[in-house]
Amino acid sequence: MRLAGRYCVALAVLIAIWLTFLFYCTEKITYFDNSSHKDPVEILWWSRDMSWSYDEERHCGINTCRITNKRSRLPMARGVLFYGSNMKTGDFPIPRGKHQVWALLHEESPRNAPFVPHEEFLRHFHFTSTFSRFSTLPLTTQYLPSGQALTSRDYHVSFAGKSKWLHRPSATVAFLQSDCDTMSGREDYVKELMKHMTIDSFGSCLRNKDLPESLNKDYLNNLYSPELMRFLSEYKFMIAFENAACPDYITEKFWRPLVMGVVPIYFGSPTIKDWQPNKKSAIYVDDFPHPRALAKFLNELGDNQTEYDSYRSHKINWRKPISNQRLLHNLITRQYHIGDSSPEGSLFQKFECAVCNYVINTARNVMANSRHYNCPMEPLYAKLENQEEPQNVADWRSMMEVGRCQAKILDEFFVRNNSFKQADIDDELNRRMEKTDCQ
Repeated sequence: MRLAGRYCVALAVLIAIWLTFLFYCTEKITYFDNSSHKDPVEILWWSRDMSWSYDEERHCGINTCRITNKRSRLPMARGVLFYGSNMKTGDFPIPRGKHQVWALLHEESPRNAPFVPHEEFLRHFHFTSTFSRFSTLPLTTQYLPSGQALTSRDYHVSFAGKSKWLHRPSATVAFLQSDCDTMSGREDYVKELMKHMTIDSFGSCLRNKDLPESLNKDYLNNLYSPELMRFLSEYKFMIAFENAACPDYITEKFWRPLVMGVVPIYFGSPTIKDWQPNKKSAIYVDDFPHPRALAKFLNELGDNQTEYDSYRSHKINWRKPISNQRLLHNLITRQYHIGDSSPEGSLFQKFECAVCNYVINTARNVMANSRHYNCPMEPLYAKLENQEEPQNVADWRSMMEVGRCQAKILDEFFVRNNSFKQADIDDELNRRMEKTDCQ
């Protein structure tokens, strides 16, 4: 009986251990089952310009986020997205939750939001996607469709084919522009250059020629259309002025002539030579003291086949068309470029997924700085005859000074973390500008 009793006790202990183990495993299984069904991380677009309802799940690799523009979801949002071109100084989600990542997408120059380039504003963002190579999701080469587009001869016209005696355009220089008020003084420079050489000017600015009717309707939304590219490829040179001169701010104005086999006459990014396909890929306005000197150089170059084609080695040198290793590396590693036809390949979707993965996987102890959107407060412009200043530069200078003041005010309001309205910003801006209290 005593032995049987010991067996019973031992059996009871084993059963108790088994039940404990079973309960523990059940709890673990239930825990992991529940985790697989938890709600996705929420990301909120903060933009009044999104008048439509936007609320969907985005699968970003192994992560899933709910992307919405419903402002009522702000308390649940772990990431808040801003689009630079339509930001309003009086419209920020303040007070700000400590758990929220702020992310800025701004691929344009600062003309629409002059407060953006300043450290006082940028340091409140964890994540940026701008033209700067130093931003979290850089867009420096976004306007270059591909390396293959640079080397392809689809639009290539030989030197002889571009020469006027073969019924090509009488001018060797094309200018296609419809934005006629720029920080870079583009129109003033081209107007002066026209005094010294013939330029075919299409678009709204300084127009003296019309595009063919088939191209004239909507060329601004079809800047890389095959018809337009074939038409412009007959020119030897194309004026390629950015609307603002910011490091790494490089648009289609530089890349499109190169894709066509036309030599760009470039003014804009001070870092442009870091990105050109070869050491001799464009003619840089800054290398000349005034438009008259540039015109003399262009007229001579346009008559010299050997020298002219030396600017087009990315089309002609089959063995090594692109020598710039930085550019080659960027073309392999970049996350976005125009013409991306992959699923969810648009800029906004790429940005959403990049922020989704950042919010889930990255510690939030690093903030943006001025290198994330690097643009000088003093507008840079091309040198004119007698060192004259372009007509509208003073207005742009004033705009950038106002932007700097706005950035300082926003910095103070963000730090206080109390709600504010547009009127509060405007009143403070007016007070400081009247007292010149923004230095």
